[in-house]
Amino acid sequence: DHKSNLPKLFRENGLSILPITRGSYIISSFEAYKEFDETNPEVIKIPFPQANSMKRLINLCELLYNDEMTKEEITTTYDFDPRQTNYYTDAGRYLGLIDKRREDGEIKFFLTEKGKKLFKMNLKVRQLKFIELILEHKAFNKTLKEYFRTGQMPNKSTIVRFMKESNLYNIRSDSTFLEGLRPFQVG
Repeated sequence: DHKSNLPKLFRENGLSILPITRGSYIISSFEAYKEFDETNPEVIKIPFPQANSMKRLINLCELLYNDEMTKEEITTTYDFDPRQTNYYTDAGRYLGLIDKRREDGEIKFFLTEKGKKLFKMNLKVRQLKFIELILEHKAFNKTLKEYFRTGQMPNKSTIVRFMKESNLYNIRSDSTFLEGLRPFQVG
């Protein structure tokens, strides 16, 4: 358990430490990860995120905070092919930040109320909340727990096992699970 491994000073003051990048950490009063009720796994009917840039996903949410965008506008803004647009909008939908609707024959993306609330927060709180939203999902949560336990990123086979144990929507073959590893890649 992560809490039992914290220094006494951290435990006594309700602090956690979370690695952000190699050599950079956030120390604050937040839970580094949440426990899951294994008896009631939630299956989100949105494809597992395949977006490979968290910065780009956050930037897309920032743009949608200002105004909704069509799929074509997102594709053009980021010089994506349409499949990449799906990866990023699906990642935002998976986290509950982005939603879509069909209007006048076009698909329009917009921030959900949860997304609007998140992007009204100051930067530090928003970053912590973003991490919390990611860690609400079992595959990411288990991967971070394993990282804390071992001090290094789990190997691909371990992450694939976590993904399989997480009842992910519409993923059946091992090759699809390996494609889903993109969000776990650092760099």
